[in-house]
Amino acid sequence: MGTFLADLHIHSRFSRATSKNLTFRHLAAWASVKGLDILGTGDFTHPGWLAMLEDELEPDEGGLFRLKQTADLARELPGMEGDLPCRTKFLLSSEISSIYKRGGRVRKVHNLVYMPDLDAAKRFNAKLAQVGNIASDGRPILGLDSRNLLEMVLETHPQAYLIPAHIWTPWFSVFGSKSGFDTLEECFGDLTSEIFALETGLSSDPAMNWLWSDLDAYALVSNSDAHSGPNLGREANIFHGAKDYTGIFRALKGKLSATEFRGTLEFYPEEGKYHLDGHRKCGVVVDPREGRRSDNICPVCGKPLTVGVLNRVLELADRTTPVRPVGHPGFTSLIPLPEIVSEIVGTGPRTKKVARMYFSLIERFGTEMQILRSVPVEDLKRFSSVVAEAVTRLREDQVVRQGGFDGQYGTIKVFSRQEREAFKRGKAMLPIPVDRQEQVHAQGATPRSFEADPKPRPEPIAEPNTLQQQAIEAGPGPVLVLAGPGTGKTHTLMGRVKHLLAQGEDPATMLVVTFTRRAAQEIRNRLALVDPRGSKMRADTLHAMAFDFWSRKLGEAPVLLSEEGARSLFATANPDLSGQSLKRAWESMNRDRELGRAGDSAYYLNYTGQKSAWNLVDYTDLLEFWLEQLRTETDAHDADRYAHVLVDEVQDLSPLQMALISALVDKQGTGFFAIGDPNQSIYGFRGAVADVQSHLKALWPDLVTVSLEKNYRSTRQVLDLAQGVFPHAAGLSAVRQDMGSAVLFQAGTAAQEAAWMGGKILSLVGGTAHWQADAGEQGGLGPGDIAVLVRFKALIPLYRNMFDKMGIPCAAPEAEAFFRDPRVERILAQAGAVFGIMTTDMEQVCPDDILARGPEHIARYVGDRPPFDRMFWSSTPFKKLVASYHQHGSWAGLLNHLSLESELEEIRLAAQKVQIMTLHGAKGLEFEAVFLPALEEGILPFVGTDILTGKVQSLEIRSDVDEERRLFYVGLTRAKQRVYLSHSRERKIFGHTLRGKPTRFLRDLPAHGLSVRSARAHVRVQEKSLTMLEKMRPHKMS
Repeated sequence: MGTFLADLHIHSRFSRATSKNLTFRHLAAWASVKGLDILGTGDFTHPGWLAMLEDELEPDEGGLFRLKQTADLARELPGMEGDLPCRTKFLLSSEISSIYKRGGRVRKVHNLVYMPDLDAAKRFNAKLAQVGNIASDGRPILGLDSRNLLEMVLETHPQAYLIPAHIWTPWFSVFGSKSGFDTLEECFGDLTSEIFALETGLSSDPAMNWLWSDLDAYALVSNSDAHSGPNLGREANIFHGAKDYTGIFRALKGKLSATEFRGTLEFYPEEGKYHLDGHRKCGVVVDPREGRRSDNICPVCGKPLTVGVLNRVLELADRTTPVRPVGHPGFTSLIPLPEIVSEIVGTGPRTKKVARMYFSLIERFGTEMQILRSVPVEDLKRFSSVVAEAVTRLREDQVVRQGGFDGQYGTIKVFSRQEREAFKRGKAMLPIPVDRQEQVHAQGATPRSFEADPKPRPEPIAEPNTLQQQAIEAGPGPVLVLAGPGTGKTHTLMGRVKHLLAQGEDPATMLVVTFTRRAAQEIRNRLALVDPRGSKMRADTLHAMAFDFWSRKLGEAPVLLSEEGARSLFATANPDLSGQSLKRAWESMNRDRELGRAGDSAYYLNYTGQKSAWNLVDYTDLLEFWLEQLRTETDAHDADRYAHVLVDEVQDLSPLQMALISALVDKQGTGFFAIGDPNQSIYGFRGAVADVQSHLKALWPDLVTVSLEKNYRSTRQVLDLAQGVFPHAAGLSAVRQDMGSAVLFQAGTAAQEAAWMGGKILSLVGGTAHWQADAGEQGGLGPGDIAVLVRFKALIPLYRNMFDKMGIPCAAPEAEAFFRDPRVERILAQAGAVFGIMTTDMEQVCPDDILARGPEHIARYVGDRPPFDRMFWSSTPFKKLVASYHQHGSWAGLLNHLSLESELEEIRLAAQKVQIMTLHGAKGLEFEAVFLPALEEGILPFVGTDILTGKVQSLEIRSDVDEERRLFYVGLTRAKQRVYLSHSRERKIFGHTLRGKPTRFLRDLPAHGLSVRSARAHVRVQEKSLTMLEKMRPHKMS
């Protein structure tokens, strides 16, 4: 048993507009070439096709059918040479068109019907013949209510089932805009529960269907709906396990089965004939928003537009972004191989020229699905570098999409228009002639070493510059290193460690304090490389160390509240507070605690009393408890004293944290070494000390300060721009000699701004292919080299949605955490309830004693019990849960680790995706190109959501302009080479339309080297691009 592919919706020669070449041998030949293991028979309701079925097929095991004669199967395919083993079996299927009146409207719905054996099929046909003429069309058109059709299917056989076909097609589907329903219940009534799967159709994919929560309970299948052999496998289903009818039936139904449903292979929905709205006769095509503005009326002839699938999906959707339901498998989008070859050779996909190359590929590498999905690219390069590039782009989802409309197929391309023109001029590499004696199977041969790209050699570790060395050797008294962006902060910190170890210091008496767990892990990794003894040093956050101290001191780990849990508890403890007063009291109390002056306010006392009653602690409790012990108990102080305390990002520490640090060294500050940049102090709302130099000088008057001056990250242009933010501060000198760029874009609307950004990103990543003829495109960036940094999270969706629309791979940090998976959340919620950390009304996943044994025991106990399934237990989120559980040793350890995570630690750079994140989240990161949008007063400097939404007057709250300026500086200095700034005259956010002025910070930037551009009126994108290689071209709207 293994993985197999099934295409379960096709048609026969007896259906309208189908190929007359269709026989079961012909279908089996094409299916074998495509890589399909099971094929629906299609049209078993037609007497003529059923007779051919009995003539050409014979029963196989498990309710399937096989060809009686498999010899010389290749003869069915002109152009195919050599042997063609038959890999395909058949499953009884048919499509039925129901046209009837319900609820005062004419309904036109297509449904797929499946039968487990010939006897059942014949009984069903006999019933159906009583309703209408089943011999007139392979897909019979009957005046039979879909609910009654379903009843007829269920009465025929216990394993007979019905799947609504291409559910969004405008004219003939259950949810079609022209003649469908708004819910399944409207269509199937009291038998709706008997529907367990839905066919997405060519014009939609699972992600579009995940916009509507009503469909979460249904398996989403995809089939080709092929009317000819070459169109088989345009869409298909992936199964694993037993290859039989019952296995497929039970897998789709979500029952325990020897077969698993593992997702679908998809046609790009834009290629479907009804994806967008339009009027084919007039050549008008519009997206749903444009169509709705014109009341879906054709601007040319005044007749109604055909409302497409996307519009209809959005009409019924109750989500703004797709949410993959628990237990649902994923999908992969593909382009048929003949269409790819057609692009390369410059002729239609049905031409002999395309067929020659197509069958050459099949003969050399295996099935079409293997070529598209698994044949190594290096093997394909031996045949044709252009084919290899095309397949690479497809696998990376880098394609150009033009949506179909009103019955006209859309187009999906892997190459841009310019590239296709280059092929016509013969400037692309041609396929290498195939040696027919050479056998290269699907797994491929290992490339020779001289053909492989050489692995980059590790760069030599640079020696410290003069000022870095001065900082490294300073001491033994307290030392502060002022390290601006890109000046080698971590390099200097590691140099200090190496220096101390070389001086014979005991690593067990050395401590590195970081602001985040992510930074701590990075430091630990580096310490192990600096010196083998470095692994004996501790590198951690103060909160993590305080947690360990609490556990040691009291003999058990505390139950730690998350930030959200702490806020909720504060509200519970102070029921008289609400709204703004609650928010201000909470923020004020937290800030006062970090400043070391919590006091005895009633709100604070209520909160601490509630925590004590429930035996809970928050982050700050950990620090306060540790500091109190250090100050009052000599043994505690001696046990936790370090000879050397090295502090990273010292500007982010609060007075409370500073007090803890100072308590870990002697009164003279011996062994204290801190490094940071006051100009990057951006956590004042948490009590961070901005003027860290003065604060430390007050503690230790003999403090030695060293300022680093050389920047190794950014170009001179970027540094000159950033220098304008702090014109009176000493500037940094650029080590890099290459040129950079800085652009300021003035947009009319936020959507216009986002579209401009998308166009720039597409341009930045253009020209990366080595074979591209346009020699002018040099130094192209990867998507992962680019970041979009915003002031707050609510700004992210605008840019992410625009980039998705334009086909730009992008990621926002919150989407990457494994513990956001709904099933993981259920497990963690029960674990949290067991340990008293949270309450939940979710049903228990398993008995508490099973849970206590760990995730693997939960998996064995729960198995396939909904909402879990066996696929989940091997999924990435669950594997990460298991790994994290073992890393932290217990549920308590894992839960406390997750509680200690901050927003900064949510950032996980996804390979080859444009990163969209907050300015705070970008701290410590660097990118080749950085976009800083929404640079408007009120947003930066940020005055708060309540002022932006008009809930309070602007005089009530004052922004910390100095900190906002530093935040802007952080954003600018994340860039290595290019900075793109932008603002908009109008922006809708938090449900309100804002008309803001450009931020005051822009006035401080030097005019030289900053290119200022304004939006052109009436600009739109005509061709959506996923290639990341074709630039956006503006078109005036008619």
